[in-house]
Amino acid sequence: MPESKYSISGIKNGISILFFYHEGRMELPNNELPINLDEQITSIKKYVVFRQKKRMRDFLQYAGYFRVSRYGKYLLSFVGNLGSKPKQDMLFQLYEFDVALRTILELYCDKVEIRFKSALSNAVSIKTQDAGFYLEKEYYTPSKSEKDAKTRRNNVSYFQRFFKSIIDKENYLRKDIMRYPELKEYRKGGSRHDNCIPVWAAFAYFDFGTVTMLYSYLRGDLRKEVLCYAYSKEKYKKEATKQVDTWLDAVRNLRNYCAHNSMVSGMTSSVVIRDKNDDVNILPRDTDLFSRFYALKKLLAAKESENLRIEIQRLIKRTKLDIYQLKILPENWKELYENITAF
Repeated sequence: MPESKYSISGIKNGISILFFYHEGRMELPNNELPINLDEQITSIKKYVVFRQKKRMRDFLQYAGYFRVSRYGKYLLSFVGNLGSKPKQDMLFQLYEFDVALRTILELYCDKVEIRFKSALSNAVSIKTQDAGFYLEKEYYTPSKSEKDAKTRRNNVSYFQRFFKSIIDKENYLRKDIMRYPELKEYRKGGSRHDNCIPVWAAFAYFDFGTVTMLYSYLRGDLRKEVLCYAYSKEKYKKEATKQVDTWLDAVRNLRNYCAHNSMVSGMTSSVVIRDKNDDVNILPRDTDLFSRFYALKKLLAAKESENLRIEIQRLIKRTKLDIYQLKILPENWKELYENITAF
């Protein structure tokens, strides 16, 4: 077995950082020690005030120290607003509110995903008369028509890897008999074994990140075709497709937060570009939680976007938590949301 090699990579806070390399793989130093439940309870006191340990013990056993500490740290950042260090009840209320909020948001992220996958697969396959367009390079613009030479090169380079991954995903769907038995007709001996898996079937299994990336690389005329098929206008400009890219990315990121049970209260994520048809004040910040609401409303059907507003209002009404004091949403979020124009 080869010996490990090491090198000093630098100095941080006056301390030399030592990295080990073993069989060509860098092994990061492991200087953090696990702490038991009693130590976790004591450590949580940095963030919230409590006397009885039982509720906190039960909470930590369920949610885990790191997850709970994120909520505690968020509360502690508002001591100036609260007037004192938060108590444990507020921690529990924030956690319960966040769980309920994630449940609502994940549902509507799923609605956006299903709607957009359907629109993309239908619009482009009908336009091109090609059920396997996603496997053909002629329907893509690898450079994304970027003017900057370096950005164009980076886009083209990434597209080569991305397009290969699309081919691999289609092959995987075709070959994995145990996981995808319903696709047996596209395998050897099946009635359609000579055909590629049509886009409307493939997209049922492709993750949303893959589909949104695929959309971002489509030819400009096809990108606009998807928008005309799915949304309210008969014609869209190139600028609109770039805005949609950011909205899709925002929804995808939000869905990942929800799916992994990450805290969405106080979240910051990818930039959302405002629709020029909206007032400049509609989007106070372009990376916060409300900007995810903005993206959802743009991409949801009108009835669904209204249902989302109603469900969020109901949640806020029944929670004991003052979400505005904690800056989870703008105080006028309802008015802002209602004034977002239909896309």
